[in-house]
Amino acid sequence: MARVKILFCILLAVTACAQTIEIAHPAPNFPADVDWIDQGAHVPHSLKGYRGHVLLIDFWEYTCINCIRDFAVVKRWYAKYHQFGFDVIGVHYGEFAIGHNSDNVRRAAKRFRLPWPVVSDVHGSIWNAYGSQVWPNRYLINQSGNIVMQVEGEGNNLPMEKRIRELLAKDHPEVMKVPPDPPEETFAPQCGRTTDETYVGQWFGRGALENAQGYHPDRTTDFHAARAPSDGGVILAGKWRTETDGVIAEAPDVSANLRYHARSLYAVLSTGNPKKPVRLYLEQDGKPLDKSNAGVDVKFDSKGSYIEVSEPRMYYLVKNPQSGSHIIRLIPDAPGFDLHSFTYGNNCQQNFDQL
Repeated sequence: MARVKILFCILLAVTACAQTIEIAHPAPNFPADVDWIDQGAHVPHSLKGYRGHVLLIDFWEYTCINCIRDFAVVKRWYAKYHQFGFDVIGVHYGEFAIGHNSDNVRRAAKRFRLPWPVVSDVHGSIWNAYGSQVWPNRYLINQSGNIVMQVEGEGNNLPMEKRIRELLAKDHPEVMKVPPDPPEETFAPQCGRTTDETYVGQWFGRGALENAQGYHPDRTTDFHAARAPSDGGVILAGKWRTETDGVIAEAPDVSANLRYHARSLYAVLSTGNPKKPVRLYLEQDGKPLDKSNAGVDVKFDSKGSYIEVSEPRMYYLVKNPQSGSHIIRLIPDAPGFDLHSFTYGNNCQQNFDQL
């Protein structure tokens, strides 16, 4: 099998770095051990049902900011080309344990208003069959059921749309009259560089915890914040339990501190009981957030700025007026709060559906 890789960005996190892979081989079919989320409409649950159509398999993860930012692009393609025989199937495979719950995936598909069918790949059967290793990851399948292009990571959408149009034009030459999307500059030098994705738990050895006590899997540790974190590092204070997926607050009066450089900041958060929300207070550079730098999930009370964490998902913490270096402090008001990861946005990654 010939594979030609063209790398379009370097020194960025793998999920944010798009590369095009030219391939040509039959697409694996969908196994039976998956949950189909059809949003009320019956759709084919086999690749044979899409023969004669151009099909995009979009591997996504509902807590992945890179996937969320690319939804707007795929929605535009779907709106423009669905009438000509272009279809999309969103295959969801979880990064954290919360992502392997089909109810969470179903709520996310509804929240992001995805107009195409979604598969909750609970056991990773489709993920493994396609050899996927990153989110987002898109495979383009032609009318004969063969994969003809793959794009790994966020961005690099022009080559994919060009190939979609070429395939559709074989039966619908009028598709070439539809204006393509304008060029994007998501990772252009002027957009700025951000901190790499930060895993707070010991996720495949990539944990960002910098306390001297280190990780003690599934054990509660009383952490001491002896210093400020380095860029992309996390310093905990108080009693936390460290796990692979994240760190869990085990007592009141705890905090988590992160240094980052970016314009916007997001965090994957959950609680032990979604019916009992935890109020998470936020301070940036020693002060509460205000309306000039608060993310869309931030609220305010007499104590300062906070996020009410209930549903396990990615939350929008900070949207600064411009890119810069900051220290963010997270202070939950109750035990049971789970901090999984942080992700970031540069100056060119601000215009997307923040749901």
